[in-house]
Amino acid sequence: MALSLTYPQGAALVAGGTGHVGEGTMRCLVEAGVPVVFTYNRGAERARALEVELRGAGHDVHAVQMALTDGASIDAAIAKAEAVGGGRMHTVISAGGPLMPFSRIADAEEPALEQFIAEDSMGAFRLMARAVKAMRKTGGGSLTACTTIANFRVVDYDGVSPFSKGSVEALVRQIAAEEAESGIRCNAVPVSWVFDATAEEQIAQMQDLPEPGRSHVIALIRQLDAQTRLRRPADIREAGNLFAFLASDQASYVTGQSVRLDGGFSL
Repeated sequence: MALSLTYPQGAALVAGGTGHVGEGTMRCLVEAGVPVVFTYNRGAERARALEVELRGAGHDVHAVQMALTDGASIDAAIAKAEAVGGGRMHTVISAGGPLMPFSRIADAEEPALEQFIAEDSMGAFRLMARAVKAMRKTGGGSLTACTTIANFRVVDYDGVSPFSKGSVEALVRQIAAEEAESGIRCNAVPVSWVFDATAEEQIAQMQDLPEPGRSHVIALIRQLDAQTRLRRPADIREAGNLFAFLASDQASYVTGQSVRLDGGFSL
């Protein structure tokens, strides 16, 4: 018998639905019949195209703009998910994070780093704290945060990401411990390499990047390519499958965990 994922009545909120992980997750959820509100920050054109495509396929999906630095926009996105879900939002997935230039961590520019942490780790707090308060009132739910495999293995020129995502992992554990009594589960998915292209195809797309950023990105891709045991990136559906599972009824006994999506990179 095939395993079918099921979900409570209500809607899901996918923050960052236009990124690779977010799009893959959103597609898995809507195909399982879950109404989805997904957010974007700057990619309005891509968000609208996804919304039109998925609505055209008969799915209940809504794009809203949200900034993780803006509590009011988070409140509005949660309210939209609750309305779409008939009064209940049972799932919140934070599917990505802001971009930060790859460099040696000591060479990171302080203003850019401060802004990154405000958007990333503090943004995760703003979203999850609000989601917890909403879910306490409606019988619980599931929270999942996308973190980074660099929390578990050093990745060349990628020290800034785990500097912030390490705090997100701590946040996940704390929420899982404190909110279990409210029926709220909370997990993390450290990802390594999610891209619908080979390493060489990705490197070919980097030709217009200025130096030294271009060399740093290429070094990172080369490391992932050489040290990932499955010798390829995850495609967006493979990422979506894991996030969708952790939000499902079938994952009802999974909480406080970091489930790595890395093709064996961290071995």
